[in-house]
Formats: sequence, C-alpha cells, structure tokens
Amino acid sequence: MLTSKYRVILTMLILCLISGCGGKGNPTGNAGTTGETAASGDKPQTKVSVQPATRKVDTIHGEIKYPAEPKRIVVDAYLPTLLLLGEKPVGATAKDLENVHIQDMIDGIESTGENATEKILELNPDLIISANSDPEVFEKLSKIAPTIILPYETYRSVHEEVEGLGAILGKEEEAKEWLAEFDEKIEALRAKVNGVVEEGETFSIFGAFGKTFYLYGDGIYRGGLAIYKELKLTPPERIQQELIATGETYKEVSMEVLKDYAGDYIFFDESNGAEMDKSNRVWTSIEAVSQGRVFYLDAKRFWPYDPIAVLAQAEEVTNMIVSQKEKENAK
Repeated sequence: MLTSKYRVILTMLILCLISGCGGKGNPTGNAGTTGETAASGDKPQTKVSVQPATRKVDTIHGEIKYPAEPKRIVVDAYLPTLLLLGEKPVGATAKDLENVHIQDMIDGIESTGENATEKILELNPDLIISANSDPEVFEKLSKIAPTIILPYETYRSVHEEVEGLGAILGKEEEAKEWLAEFDEKIEALRAKVNGVVEEGETFSIFGAFGKTFYLYGDGIYRGGLAIYKELKLTPPERIQQELIATGETYKEVSMEVLKDYAGDYIFFDESNGAEMDKSNRVWTSIEAVSQGRVFYLDAKRFWPYDPIAVLAQAEEVTNMIVSQKEKENAK
C-alpha cells in the first residue's frame, strides 16, 4: 500500500513538471525570442534566446547587429530623417541641432557637440548612426554601442535616404507614407515652376567659399538636390556633362571661367567669409548677372541637404523663380 502511494505521488510530480504547473511562463517563449531581421527586408529568422530582438545591416565595416527597436539612438548627420520617420534620438551633434528646418522638432535632444565621445557615453545609447567614415571614430563609437556608419553621399536622393533609413530602423511604412506626401508636394511645385519657365532656360549653382569658386551639380551641396533632382530645372550643357553625368557633386574653378558655366539664371552661395565683388568685370560680364537674374542663397537654409531641407529649398526656389518671372513680365 505504501509503495502504491509513492507511485501516485511520483506520477503526479512527473506530470506537474511536464505541464509546467506552478510556473509563470515559458522562459524560451516569444517574449525572449531573438528575431534577427535583415535591414534589407529579408524574412525574419527567429532564434531562441533571452536576448532582445536584433536586426543586422551591411556597412563599410561589415555586418552590424543592433537592437530591432532601439530606445536610445545617438545620431550624426541623419537627425531630420530619423525625426520624419518618428524616431527621436537622445543625442545629436551641435551642427545637426542648428538645422533651421527642424527647430520645432528637436526639444529634448541633447547636443553631443562635435561628436564628443564622453558625451555620447554619458547618454548611454543602444545604437549610434553616423556619417563619419574615419576608422578611429568608428573604433571609439563601436565600443559604446552598435555603430552604423553611412558616409556622406551614401544616399544620392531623398527617396534613397528615407527608404534606406526606414529599412534600417524598421520604419518602412512610415517612410512610404512620408515619401508619398513629399512626392505630391514636389509635383505641385514642379508644375508651378514649369508654368513660368520658358523652354530651354537653364539654371546654374555657383559658390564662393573663402577665396575659392565652385560649381555644383545635383548632389547634397547648395540646394543641388532640390534644384536639379526634384524640381528638374535644366543645367547648362557643361554642368550636365562635367558634373551631373559623371556623378560629381561639385567642382572647383577659377572666377574667370564661371561665365562658361553660367545658365540663364544663377543660384549663388557666399560662405566661409567669401564676399563676391559685385563690381568685378568678370562677374558683371555674365549675362545672367547683368540682367539681374542671380538668386543669392541663404547658407543656413541651403547648406542642409536632408529630406526636410530639400522640400523647404524646393519651395523657396519655386517662389524665387515665380517672383523673378513676375518682375520680368512687369517690365
């Protein structure tokens, strides 16, 4: 009889252990599963683990694993794009935070100065996104948190940047929605410009930086993305051939050859202490200059090249051209 009692107790204990009675959940269930999701959009590959879910992305430093849902991001150069995707970093560089186009969106984001390692460490990030391709910078930052380096000009258009960061952060839907609105606004601006610009009219982007002169193409400098890529304004043939067709985003030239690249209208930037001598004969010999067809750019508004800035620049450029055309027609 005693043996039978022990058998019953033993049987009950075995059944209890198998069914997990008295437990508070399965430690290897979904709550503790690591979902490794490739940022390129591959199907998730689930591995049983108690670690948080992660993603992975290929970078110039190889494959980087990082949290699928980072809570404390520190960013350099891509702050506006994160904001439009609904991600608010805990830290960003002082330069990022000076961007005039996002001043109503940056409350609560702390400055990391010029990417000060000590300040970044203090913010305790779980992901760092930076455009700085200096190997020493990557080495320092990657010791603090997973670091994704996306060098300047990794993305050559608004769509590339928003879709690229959207994939990295798992914000593909947010990227799609923002770009749909962006495209609608750009299409309206393009139609407005096309309504006043005559067929064959060309537009140049020049810059004086210190004592040096530059030509700009359809890249990230001086409104190039907005002027050429989005509004699709026509560049002079030499700018098309020497910069845009070759993928070059800027070219240093002497003041004497500016006239060879001048369009019917010129967008002009003066930066780093540069101040064009408006009475210089070389400058005044350019037809667009003598006709008063030069648009002087505000560096604070036209140096940023993020998607939010590009949209704002496209709006400003459209207004500049429409206003100029109204003046010309009124003569």
